Amino acid sequence: MSARTITLDTIDRGPVVVPEPGWCRGHEGELPEYFADITHNTRIVRAAATTDRHGTVPLLQVHISHAPYRERFPEPHPVISVVLDCKQDFVAEDIAELIEGLRSVERILAYTSVEAKRLREVQP
Repeated sequence: MSARTITLDTIDRGPVVVPEPGWCRGHEGELPEYFADITHNTRIVRAAATTDRHGTVPLLQVHISHAPYRERFPEPHPVISVVLDCKQDFVAEDIAELIEGLRSVERILAYTSVEAKRLREVQP
């Protein structure tokens, strides 16, 4: 997979041309940032459980991210950005739905891990 290039306005360097991986969702609408803060992201994938008591309960947000220009902790390869998002009290009857939602979390994380490894292999 070959990277295309994109011109981004930065606070510290003005317009810069950087490679943009084909999997990046794009940077449209982003405000200028520092060069070191340029980050490529996939779309966000979410998982939730639907319970009788709480309705839809968010459990997970995940996407692949790559910040190759960071000054501290540069990312030589794409990483997986994970937000686990559940703090609720559940009645016993809702636990089956919660477990099914957690199975979705497991499947999404497993798929995202495989995809991040694949992207690492095809990265220029």
